[in-house]
Amino acid sequence: MNRGFSQLARAALQVVFTGLLIAARTPAGQETTGTTKPSPRKAAPAGDAALVKARWHVLGARPLAMFYYSNDSLGLGTLAAHAKAMTLLGPQCFWIDQDGFVHGEIPAEVREAASRTDLPVMPLVINPSFDRPTAHALLRSSKAQERAAMYLGYLAARDHYLGWQLDLENIDPADKLYYARFVERVAARLHRDHRLLSVAVVPRFSDAYPDNRPAEFRTGEWGAPFDFRALGRVADFLTLMAYGQHSTSSPPGPVAGYDWAKAALDYAVRRVPRTKLLLGIPLYGREWVETSQGTTSRSLAYRDLTPYLESNGSEPRWDERWRTTWFQVRDGEAQRTAWFDDNRSLLEKLRLMQSYHLRGFAAWRLGVEDPQFWSMAAQFEASRPQGAHSAPAAKKRERTARASGTGQSP
Repeated sequence: MNRGFSQLARAALQVVFTGLLIAARTPAGQETTGTTKPSPRKAAPAGDAALVKARWHVLGARPLAMFYYSNDSLGLGTLAAHAKAMTLLGPQCFWIDQDGFVHGEIPAEVREAASRTDLPVMPLVINPSFDRPTAHALLRSSKAQERAAMYLGYLAARDHYLGWQLDLENIDPADKLYYARFVERVAARLHRDHRLLSVAVVPRFSDAYPDNRPAEFRTGEWGAPFDFRALGRVADFLTLMAYGQHSTSSPPGPVAGYDWAKAALDYAVRRVPRTKLLLGIPLYGREWVETSQGTTSRSLAYRDLTPYLESNGSEPRWDERWRTTWFQVRDGEAQRTAWFDDNRSLLEKLRLMQSYHLRGFAAWRLGVEDPQFWSMAAQFEASRPQGAHSAPAAKKRERTARASGTGQSP
């Protein structure tokens, strides 16, 4: 599917999928003329024990620990070694075009690694390279939106995914309403099949855009298209991507400083139920190299810190405000500065997740993390009080919601 579809293949598949969609929406004995609104939630299909098990595993997890995978051999090794510590795997392997066709596939070795430990899979689907015109064309077309929802439902059923995470970014702020409608459409399609939908959202700090808040806490153009209230009503959970505070175009600073992430959460929890929020945490860092010719920047994996850790002139420093580790060293005429979310700073973020009583966390991405993260996370989980956030309590809440007709996940 990465190679795309020919026009002929697209047309043939569209006919097949349209037939499937009509058949699924038409009760037995009813003519296909007219429209029938399907119930978004019913009892799970008989015999679909794997889907039921995956739903309980994810909906009952406290915290829900989602980990992202991007095509990387190191990420595959980490997945194989630590799959049992994960609640949910989110491979970033699919993209959607302006006509609503979905392309991509999960590598066989990733599917096999998840299958060995019964790890539920919820792939990400993006607009390719976060291309704005592609997202705009998709969102402004009801036909393309419907086709996308149909494809996502079909692929999830065919390949036994628990659901999808929509990760459309760099959306035109003017398309805010259209994106909310698209999420609602996809959610209805997946919920009809008893699958889940999550949405990755860029942090906001106010409802206004543009706003006059200090630059560090200002809603940017990438955050403006996300209507947290509308998305939180229809999605099963949202990943608050609380990283990217400093980037290629900014001066050196943390990828996700503590105060910055906390401010993003303060906005989010006033608009989305806390039990639907995952705190996005970065497993990576960033380096800036400043010379007389200018400044360059790149993202860092933990293994890239070796020159800093082995240099006599570079000692890890701790910033109390941002609660993040950073390094600085002279390299000839260049000054190198690196900020990295290591074991210590990630523990601060897990504690932040706990203090806000969130559903869990979502970590970007496997293979680049501080190796000590896994033992730290295990110790953190072991020290958490049990009770209200246990799996049995979560299952009881979902059963109550279903009985009341709300159909909402806990």
